[in-house]
Amino acid sequence: MGRSNIKFQYVHTVDGNTRLDPSSSNIMDMYILTRTYDINFRLWLTGVTATKPLLPSSDSLYTNFNTPLAKIKSISDTIVYHPVKYKILFGSQADTSLQSTFKIVKNSEQVTNDSDIKSRVITAINQFFALENWEFGDTFYFSELSTYVMNELAPDITTFVIVPKEGSKAFGSLFEIKSENDEIFISGAKVSDVEIIDAVTASKLKADGNITTSSSTVSTLSGTLPASSSSSSSSSGGSSGGSGY
Repeated sequence: MGRSNIKFQYVHTVDGNTRLDPSSSNIMDMYILTRTYDINFRLWLTGVTATKPLLPSSDSLYTNFNTPLAKIKSISDTIVYHPVKYKILFGSQADTSLQSTFKIVKNSEQVTNDSDIKSRVITAINQFFALENWEFGDTFYFSELSTYVMNELAPDITTFVIVPKEGSKAFGSLFEIKSENDEIFISGAKVSDVEIIDAVTASKLKADGNITTSSSTVSTLSGTLPASSSSSSSSSGGSSGGSGY
């Protein structure tokens, strides 16, 4: 079994003040979000372009970024390039398990316009999910979004809640969402995903809506649901991350 009578000889010469490591012992995973992908993805998300952009390949990232990084990395370092993708939340372009409706209660003591309130809510959500506010692999907490939106629209609204559209999900199931190391959040919510209600009741917190998939739209209605209140990893010691800007 195996192989026999094999001789191996490794010959090298270096300067007297140089130490040579013949193996790459430190593998570094580099997660990169390129500017071109970011721009093209946002154009597709807003409906300016019809085709969803493809992620850059690892080979293209190597071609674009390895030359300058090779000059500063150690001889034992090996860099593996990973493209970062967006994880869409809330809107019809998001995964069905992440599609939702925002329901708000207006302040009865303020004179406000429904369309203006909805537009301002979407603007506040987009500001919350600005690229500079997030890192790869972050966790989204709805309590933070709710606090931000309430502060931005005070005193015009009194309540801001999120209700999943998928019938199998209960109220509160989208209060915490985790992204992977190669993902970063972006909001796909539109004005049509905001609903103004009179009060927060059990009937208003139903998972009721149109679930948009890649091939069809299915109307779902569930029963009453209970109400309730640049990142990186290294396999052997190295770590790095970047936005590609």
